[in-house]
Amino acid sequence: MQWFGGTELVLVIAHRGASGHCPENTMRAIEEAIMLGSDVVEVDLKMTVDGHIVLMHDDFVDRTTNGKGRVDHMTMEQIRELDAGEGEKVPLLSEVLERYEESKAKFMLDVGNNGFERRLVELVKSFHFEERTIFSGVHGALALIKSLEPKLMIAPSFGRASREGVLKAVSMGAEIYNCDHRSISRDLVEMAHRSGLQIVVWVVNGIEEMKRMIEMGVDGITTNNPDVLVRLRQHSSFMS
Repeated sequence: MQWFGGTELVLVIAHRGASGHCPENTMRAIEEAIMLGSDVVEVDLKMTVDGHIVLMHDDFVDRTTNGKGRVDHMTMEQIRELDAGEGEKVPLLSEVLERYEESKAKFMLDVGNNGFERRLVELVKSFHFEERTIFSGVHGALALIKSLEPKLMIAPSFGRASREGVLKAVSMGAEIYNCDHRSISRDLVEMAHRSGLQIVVWVVNGIEEMKRMIEMGVDGITTNNPDVLVRLRQHSSFMS
């Protein structure tokens, strides 16, 4: 993917940070992912009732914190009081972008629902992350993001890989086709490439499945275990 310096190696995308090692979507998970050699850090976004964008996958805080309730019914202060695991706090997206503004870190921002696209674009631009960010997630939100700032890159997510999905991604002006690895095929990878798209698959944690995806020609692999994929990528058998 030339966006990342023209490398022909498969991209290592850390799912919710290094979530196989640290509490997901936390600063520590992001730091660990970068330390392990990830090319991209994927994080999930939700908005609080008072308009702050935070790192959270679920609509409810129950699974990943010691609290209960919907993210969009809670204030930023209420969210910040929660323990996101092992003493970690739920980060604000602005904190993450500010911390890594002067670095080379790259992010995939997964937009889980509609309603905060304009604020999200403003944040990314204010911290000069336009060329270091991919937006993934729900199609309506990505379409609006693309219309607000056409140069921003989008990767619409598809639960099942299909020819129709590739055509939909092309019609949206997407740069990347982002799909579940279990339904991908070599023919579909080739179709996406012919259509000018790059392929990212999720979520692949086993080494044999990583090998299969690499052999199939995907451009990026999202994983909870970026260290495993980094080591695999270094092996000479998978350098092409």
